[in-house]
Amino acid sequence: MAFVVLLLTASAVWAAGNMGTEEDNRVLALVVKQSYKDGGYTVVNPETGLSHFFYHDADADEIRRSKQYIAKNLQTNGIVVTELVDRLFERNKKPVRLTLKSSPQDGYVMNFDSEYAKYFKDNGGGWEKWYKENPKAHGRTTVSLPVYDQKTGLLLVYMGTQWHWLAGEGWVILYKYEKGKLKEINKVMMWIS
Repeated sequence: MAFVVLLLTASAVWAAGNMGTEEDNRVLALVVKQSYKDGGYTVVNPETGLSHFFYHDADADEIRRSKQYIAKNLQTNGIVVTELVDRLFERNKKPVRLTLKSSPQDGYVMNFDSEYAKYFKDNGGGWEKWYKENPKAHGRTTVSLPVYDQKTGLLLVYMGTQWHWLAGEGWVILYKYEKGKLKEINKVMMWIS
C-alpha cells in the first residue's frame, strides 16, 4: 500500500503540467551542473524554453517534423521515445519561471534579477562587455522543463547555451534517471551557431 501511495505521489510531482516543481529543480540542478577549470559558471535563464519552436511561431508541420527528427535520432538500443518527445513539447509550450537556486560551486548561477540581460540591451556592450566584466561567466543557458517516464526511468530535457554572437548550441538530451542521478543515454543537436 505504501508503495502505491509513493508511486501516485511521484506521478503527481511529474504531472504538474506547466508549473515547475521541486523535482524539476532537483533534476535541472543536475542538468546544468558544470565544472570549469577557472571556477566559473554558466548563467541560467530563469524562464524555461524549448529552443526556437514556440518563440518564432513555428507552424504545426515544422513542429511535427522536429518531433520526428528528435525521436528518430534519440532511439538507442531499441528505446522508443516518441511519447516522451510529445510530452516534452506539450509541457514546454509556454515558459515557466524556475525557482532553482544559484549554485556557483556547481557551475551555474540563476539570472533572476536580469543582471546579465543588460549586456544585450541598447548600448549594453554585448558579449565583449559581458566577458570583460564577468570573466568567469561561461555563456548563458536555457533549459526546458523535463519530462519523465516512471516505468522506464527515462528523462528528456532541452538545454541550449550561447557563448557569443555566433557560438552556441542546443540539444535535446535523453537520460536515465535513477536514485537522484542522471546518466546520459543519447542526445540530438537542435541548433548550432
